[in-house]
Amino acid sequence: MDRETKKLLFSIAVGLAILLIFRPKKSLSKIDSQGEVINDKYKEPKLVAENDKKIKDDAIVGLQAMRDAINNGESAKELDVLKSMILQENGIKIMISRKTKKLRAMKKDGTVIAEEE
Repeated sequence: MDRETKKLLFSIAVGLAILLIFRPKKSLSKIDSQGEVINDKYKEPKLVAENDKKIKDDAIVGLQAMRDAINNGESAKELDVLKSMILQENGIKIMISRKTKKLRAMKKDGTVIAEEE
């Protein structure tokens, strides 16, 4: 190969390398069925179901009631009565963690709803 051909191939290789380096990145936006661009970055926040919100609020109120009863020095029998009332009214079990000694609210199936910090 002569000198001019080598220069031509070299300049093409450098041009392709520059194009690869500075090419546009993949877009985060998608196109929906109506042809509008959807950008995941600015999507509206998900709303919590009203039922889940009520259960969580009831669990927090139950935890506060139990903590107030413990701080007031109520007997273990009275605490058990309060636990059973919360379970009957709201379907939420209040348990004391053996490791951390903090209260935990759980559904009847055992999933944790709320915990003390």
